[in-house]
Amino acid sequence: MPSTDNDRQKTPGVYVTELDAFPPSIVGVQTDVPAFIGYTEKADANGKSVSMQPVKITSLAEFETIFGKACAAQFDLVAVTDSTAIGEGEYCFKVSQNGTEKYYDLVQTVGSQFNLYNSMRLFYANGGDTCYVVSAGSYADQPGISQQKLAKGLEAIADQIGPTMLVLPDAVLLPTSDHDNQYQNTIRQMLEQCGKLQDRVAILDVPITQDVTGQNLGSIIAKFRTDVGSQQLNYGMSYFPYLDTTVTSINEIDYTNISPNSIDTLISILTSENNRLNPDANQHTVIQKDIDAISTTARSDQQAVQTLNQNLTAAIPLLKDIETMLLHDINQLPCSGAMAGIYTTVDNTKGVWNAPANISLTAVNNPSFKLDNEQQGDLNVPLDGKAVNAIREFPGRGSVVWGARTLDGNSNDWRYIHVRRTLIYIEQSIKTALDQFVFAPNDGKTWSTVTAMVSSFLQGVWSQGGLMGATASEAFTVECGIGSTMTKQDILEGYMIVQVTLQMIRPAEFIELTFKQEMQTGS
Repeated sequence: MPSTDNDRQKTPGVYVTELDAFPPSIVGVQTDVPAFIGYTEKADANGKSVSMQPVKITSLAEFETIFGKACAAQFDLVAVTDSTAIGEGEYCFKVSQNGTEKYYDLVQTVGSQFNLYNSMRLFYANGGDTCYVVSAGSYADQPGISQQKLAKGLEAIADQIGPTMLVLPDAVLLPTSDHDNQYQNTIRQMLEQCGKLQDRVAILDVPITQDVTGQNLGSIIAKFRTDVGSQQLNYGMSYFPYLDTTVTSINEIDYTNISPNSIDTLISILTSENNRLNPDANQHTVIQKDIDAISTTARSDQQAVQTLNQNLTAAIPLLKDIETMLLHDINQLPCSGAMAGIYTTVDNTKGVWNAPANISLTAVNNPSFKLDNEQQGDLNVPLDGKAVNAIREFPGRGSVVWGARTLDGNSNDWRYIHVRRTLIYIEQSIKTALDQFVFAPNDGKTWSTVTAMVSSFLQGVWSQGGLMGATASEAFTVECGIGSTMTKQDILEGYMIVQVTLQMIRPAEFIELTFKQEMQTGS
């Protein structure tokens, strides 16, 4: 800086004074950084445990190195004896055993249900990039998902600077009953953290604990709206229904996905099928040896299991059908992982001020329940404002994100997801940049510098299409100074107050066309 009377040079000579060519500027914070919290196979980084610690990763391969892969899902073969259920087709398959038709359902065991790993696959398939992961527990923990551990995972990420989204795909596996609603406690904790820190949002999944039908759809959504509560709703956004994905392939499924408790039942079923399909004695004997080997082949011997499974699925089509059913259940996932990827893609390609909607999902066959316009209307514009965004299936487009509302749908300010997230982006960017002025003189020079810095930043946001207005002056205003934003008392107490107004962009959710037909009159 130029010399003053107090710091004039004391000796003759030549002195160099360097002046800043550019004024202070604001660098926008990252908006596309989700924090995933859930259960993992392990939590080990270079031999050191990272359980309950936020770990920054940039790829699925890095996730697998530190946190491992998916839990081997286990299913019980449950005999269906209820004649009503059989009549309504509420079973997976039927088989003839000893001349009698028997019906079976496939029920996944509680201790093998975990969504995080496959949700990470879905995240990266839909454009995911950098994220944080907190391992709240391992697959070996009993009895499965724990609300207390997920809560500790949330606490672990609270002090981490950087995450802008909270994603807990394992939350839907928590109990939702009235007397033990651990799901409710967890999602309210997510919203509470977002509201307190004001630098992140919560992507919530609507839990589906039963097959969705047109008759029970209303009760499922109503239960979720009750569970979500009434606080900090503008920081939350929810999606429905689950997704039938393709992240797990049929090559990852074999007979070991049937739980040990049901292996005898599986052998009995396959034996009956062998008796029915193979009258040739020699072929029957060879296949029966393979069937009997199911109980003696070590599950840890992957090569032997794979060879045996290939032989059996080729000889007995029912086993392949059963494994296809298992694959379908394993691939059915909540939406949050995919939506975190969509948010990342939109932020990187269009900007956070664009709605994360009208986008087709990748690695998704279809939504688990097909919504129509009337059903989505009840989800999108409810009386209480707690909007649930739909994933819809459209011909030629696949599964499409068809909603962009927060849970605070009755608020004119915070109704839309991208408005909430853009405000977070602007607030956090300005807040971070203003840290350098904490101990600066609270005078006109500082005020002018701050005003110019913030205005320059918002000019950039406006020029990229992030603010509404034909001119920058219509899009935003920035004020800082005595008489406008501060009083003399504010200055004496050490306050520098900056006021910013913004014209946010709202989406055109409803496009209405009116056609007028002019009737031809006779001459």
